[in-house]
Amino acid sequence: MFLPMPDLSESDAFACLGVRRPTVILHNHNVFAVGFTRPDAARDAVDAAVLDLWLPVPTRDDATRFRLAWFAYTHPLRQGDPAMRRAVPGEDGAFPVIVWRAVDVDTARARWAAEVATLVVAA
Repeated sequence: MFLPMPDLSESDAFACLGVRRPTVILHNHNVFAVGFTRPDAARDAVDAAVLDLWLPVPTRDDATRFRLAWFAYTHPLRQGDPAMRRAVPGEDGAFPVIVWRAVDVDTARARWAAEVATLVVAA
């Protein structure tokens, strides 16, 4: 059973990432589906963002490698201190992020490139 998607306007997502609604972010080859708790919903969101982010379309197998993490705002004391930390569901301000790790994105990219190469050779 999955936790319901929280209302991001009631979380620390804007303070940490500047987002007010569920969104997909690419950072250091990692894909972050912010505001999602279900892998299938995150996969659909990533699928919708692939052209903008230059990502391969995640398959159902890729979605099995997604990792759910919760984060909350931390009050940074100095410039460069982290603005967010790991949290637990239900914690004040906590928001979910489904992470598609860079290593798994690279595997999907390699698979996608092989499929494209096969299509080009077949044509």
